[in-house]
Amino acid sequence: MNSKKPLNMVIVTGMSGSGKTTAMAVLEDMGFFCIDNIPVKLIPRFIEIIKDSKEDIKNIALSIDVRGRGFFTGLSDELRALKATKNKVTIIFLDSNDSVLFKRYSETRRKHPLAHDMPIEEGFALERKYLKEIKNQADRILDTSNFTVHDLKKELKSLVQQSTQSKSMTIILQSFGYRFGIPVDSDIIFDVRFIRNPYFVPELKHCTGLDKSVIDYVKGDDVTTRFLDIIKRFMEFAVPLYDAEGKSYLTISFGCTGGRHRSVTIVDEVKNVITALGYTPIVRHRDIEKE
Repeated sequence: MNSKKPLNMVIVTGMSGSGKTTAMAVLEDMGFFCIDNIPVKLIPRFIEIIKDSKEDIKNIALSIDVRGRGFFTGLSDELRALKATKNKVTIIFLDSNDSVLFKRYSETRRKHPLAHDMPIEEGFALERKYLKEIKNQADRILDTSNFTVHDLKKELKSLVQQSTQSKSMTIILQSFGYRFGIPVDSDIIFDVRFIRNPYFVPELKHCTGLDKSVIDYVKGDDVTTRFLDIIKRFMEFAVPLYDAEGKSYLTISFGCTGGRHRSVTIVDEVKNVITALGYTPIVRHRDIEKE
């Protein structure tokens, strides 16, 4: 019987054009043994080969998408079976909105794998239909609509490093602006637009929620104080329960109008609460640079 330690596996899947090729390159640079577009039925055999190999391979990354023959049948069950083994399995689902995907396909002049005889928009819709169940199984959903290549690299490195260094749940705290859309990767969303808005104070308008002047303005309101107290009690109650339930990643998003002021300050305050609970949260301010 093979006595090797369990593998650390990352499964990368998601919409075509959402950045899976870049993600696999990042993981390879991080020392993962990477296989792109592996057929579903070959996954168990591949794991056996890795474990029987004399090579000391601990970290592997598999990319699976609609190009793979048999993708539509068996993948969901195969992922559940993988999760039930002693191997550490993290499923990362990459997504983007259709307008961004369309632009990316237009720039590369590539054909969508499902849109050979139909408009590309219909290909996107069909792909989302096929991927719905897999997306629901994902440990982490990354919306790459507003990502540069460097953003995706940074996010993946942070997620994988957190995953390999800690047995506890990884918590992502994210600020965003409703003006730019709700982040699809959120597990919990808090709307903080009821807090007074620094944007309408001329000397604060061009600052961000990381600047002391904005922090003092936002925290100087009794409404903010009461809200942070409620959030603190909620986090102390809910976060350990999510962790105990076995959730690998928990994304908590806070939104204001533009994503530059109130939500940024609140995320920075909640970071201290999460840290006090014994976690090391990943902080993302999605829209802080947008006007």
